[in-house]
Amino acid sequence: MVETNLLGYMAMAHEAIERMKAQGGGHIVNIGSMNAEEHSANSSVYVATKSGIEGFSASLRKEVNELGIKVSLIEPGLVGTDMQKETPAKQRQMEEEMKMLKAEDIAANILYVLTQPKRCDVIVLQLRPHMQLI
Repeated sequence: MVETNLLGYMAMAHEAIERMKAQGGGHIVNIGSMNAEEHSANSSVYVATKSGIEGFSASLRKEVNELGIKVSLIEPGLVGTDMQKETPAKQRQMEEEMKMLKAEDIAANILYVLTQPKRCDVIVLQLRPHMQLI
């Protein structure tokens, strides 16, 4: 989990920054999780990786800003994916009840972040299902 959820982000960023330097700028969008702040029980390693992404994104932004590279972090709440314990049918029901986001919601927010004027940085964007109160 650490390799995928944290070291993978670092490796990706390293490669992306090298390419972005050559082209004079770019934008890195990291996907975190509300668990970076929620700190759910029985998920300490997952929480640690998502908290790490939060800190990594904030620090990396400061390191590459002058290179014309933006860094944004999106932290979604509950999203219907195959990682959830709920069945696909239950996930659809939770989406209808506004208790779960769809992958398309995250994609729409990535598009939002990437289409802001060059003078604007979206640093952290948190989104939750309307009825997710935690």
